[in-house]
Amino acid sequence: MDLVVLTSQRLDAEPFTSSDIIAENIGIKRNSIKQTIQNHIARLEHFGKVPLIVEPLPSGQSTTYYRLNEQQAMMLFFYLNNTPQVEDFQERLVKQFASMKQALIERRAKFELGKEFSKGLQSAIADSPALDEHHHLYANINKLVYKNALGVNVNELRRARSIPKTDAITSYLSADEADAVRKVKSQITNLLEMKMDYQQIKQALAIQGVIYRIRLTLPANAVTPTN
Repeated sequence: MDLVVLTSQRLDAEPFTSSDIIAENIGIKRNSIKQTIQNHIARLEHFGKVPLIVEPLPSGQSTTYYRLNEQQAMMLFFYLNNTPQVEDFQERLVKQFASMKQALIERRAKFELGKEFSKGLQSAIADSPALDEHHHLYANINKLVYKNALGVNVNELRRARSIPKTDAITSYLSADEADAVRKVKSQITNLLEMKMDYQQIKQALAIQGVIYRIRLTLPANAVTPTN
């Protein structure tokens, strides 16, 4: 079970747990945990705002829970009975927070590394003779990158991860996904420098196949984000 989740899939997302997750894992009623948080909200908010999240349910009703960062969650344990079940959960929670933070560090490092490869690709496209004949070369090369790196359509990737059109897709990639994208960008840059046109590049990449295939779960009735 995921004890720690992210506020979004962006690189700048923050890891958090919730009052419901805590209640479920230590055997206390959800309302009791929420009441404990309310009783100590001022002290917990020394470590940041404690938002109350309202989440709709399939039934048409809604449920509410508090979202807690790592410091707030650890502080909350001071106000709970120190049972073996609580101690066991606290240990697992600490480990998951550490794991999530490490994953974010790796993603951010890959993102920064990928910037140079993106600049190289943009420069290669700008210098390519194919640009004169292929007016949508930038957009089509971008689509080609994700199709060959991850095996997905760019628009579907944006829909599945709720990526606004104004945001770079690279801000929403895992470390492994970023590695695959960076590799394909490097390959296309080299092929452009060899004066290959779009179709030749597409054929050359097809021989290799998808580097890191992912599966997307598209939300029902989703539309591609526009802002």
